[in-house]
Amino acid sequence: MKQTASLSFPFRRFWKTLHFHGLQVPVQGAHVSKPVWKHIWRGDYEWPELRALSALMRPEDRVLELGLGMGLVSGVMARRHPGARFTSYEANPALPEAIARLHRTNGITNVEVRSAVVAPLDQGATRSFRLHRHFTESSLVAGAADLEAVEVPVHDPAAVFAEVRPDLLVCDIEGAEEELIPVLPLAGLRAAVIELHPHIVSRAGMARIFGAFLGAGLVPVVEQSFETVVAFERVDAS
Repeated sequence: MKQTASLSFPFRRFWKTLHFHGLQVPVQGAHVSKPVWKHIWRGDYEWPELRALSALMRPEDRVLELGLGMGLVSGVMARRHPGARFTSYEANPALPEAIARLHRTNGITNVEVRSAVVAPLDQGATRSFRLHRHFTESSLVAGAADLEAVEVPVHDPAAVFAEVRPDLLVCDIEGAEEELIPVLPLAGLRAAVIELHPHIVSRAGMARIFGAFLGAGLVPVVEQSFETVVAFERVDAS
């Protein structure tokens, strides 16, 4: 059946999968809300991130992804660059099964999924991850619409960077970037694509985030940044 924007949303039950930038995306499940379904259907789900990654990613990159979600962003890029290696973190316990199904459906084997968060260890070896009705808004940051909290393992940022040695960082963690980005060892990165959340992160927090990237020699790539997604790339000081 052809996807057509003229069909009303209830007809979504007739599709088991949708086409999305070279992927077949399984879309039957409680995690696929009406807004998410429509964005996949239209092909514009997380498109600012995909646009920036399409410009900055290289075929053999080691990618550290924080906030995997449904796995579509890394899924698209992993299919385009089979020589790349993704280490992808997602804390939401409702999503690993859906991610695994996406990977099986599309033959994706170069994405390693870890059910944990990367965060400073000063608050302990686990953190309360707050689940929202829409998985896209679940986060370490408390919100008025949270449904419940689950304890998730914490992986030390320095240890993760030392192990993965990422060339490229992808980060979409719903406001937790304010505490995380300033403590990351960013000096080894070539590029980063970060979704910022100004409705959660303070202006002072934004200054610390940008300061951390600039201090590591990574400057904003204005032409590949859009809406709340900011791309950074290393500039040779010479």
